[in-house]
Amino acid sequence: HHQLPPVIKNMAFQKYSNMEQSLFTRLVRLGIPLIQLDGQGRSRSSICELYKWRYNKLDDLPHIKQWPEYQRGNAGFVYDYQLINVENFNGVGESEPNPYFYQNLGEAEYVVAVYMYMRLLGYPAEKISILTTYNGQKLLLRDVATRRCSDNPMIGLPHKITTVDKYQGQQNDYVLISLVRTKTVGHLRDVRRLVVAASRARLGLYIFGRVSLFKNCFELRPTF
Repeated sequence: HHQLPPVIKNMAFQKYSNMEQSLFTRLVRLGIPLIQLDGQGRSRSSICELYKWRYNKLDDLPHIKQWPEYQRGNAGFVYDYQLINVENFNGVGESEPNPYFYQNLGEAEYVVAVYMYMRLLGYPAEKISILTTYNGQKLLLRDVATRRCSDNPMIGLPHKITTVDKYQGQQNDYVLISLVRTKTVGHLRDVRRLVVAASRARLGLYIFGRVSLFKNCFELRPTF
C-alpha cells in the first residue's frame, strides 16, 4: 500500500465510491494484522536508501551483498544514482501543447543522449528502461529515441519507454527518469509515485529534472 493504487477512470466511482483505495489499504486502515515488506532483493543498498524510509524496517536480502554485479560500479558513471539538473532548452522548460499533456524537450534530448552514451559504452539496450511521469513526455521520448537511435545498429531502442505508473511491478538494471515539470511539482507529489519511481532500478538510477523545484517539495525531501 506504499505503492500506487489502481487507476479508476470513472470519476463517480473514484470520488464517491473511493474505489481508487486498494483492498490492501482498506484492510490496513481497518486495523487487520499485517506483515509488511521487510526485505528487498532488487536494488543496490545505496539505491534502496532513497525509498526505504517509507517502510517500517526494510533491509537487503543476503544476495545484495554477495552477487558480483552489486559489487561493481557502473562503467562511465561516477555514481550509482544521480539527480541531473536540466535547465531551459532554447529558453523553454515544460510545455503544454494540449491541456494536461506535459512535455519537456530539453529533458527528452538529455535522457536519450545519456542512453546513447551508455550504448556506446557497451550497456545492453534490454538492460535500460526510460521512464517519465507524464504520457505527453512518454510520446516525446519515443519520438526522440526513434529519430536518434532506431536506425543506428550500434544503438537501437531501449527495453522500454513508458510511464512510472505503467512500470509498477517491473524492474531493470538501469533506469533513466524524466520528471518533466519545471513550474509546479505536479502529481509526483504523491509519495507513492515517488516510491515506485525510485525502486525500479537494480544497479543504476539517473533522474533528470529541475532540481530547484523538486528539492523544495516537503513531501519528497527525504528522497531528493
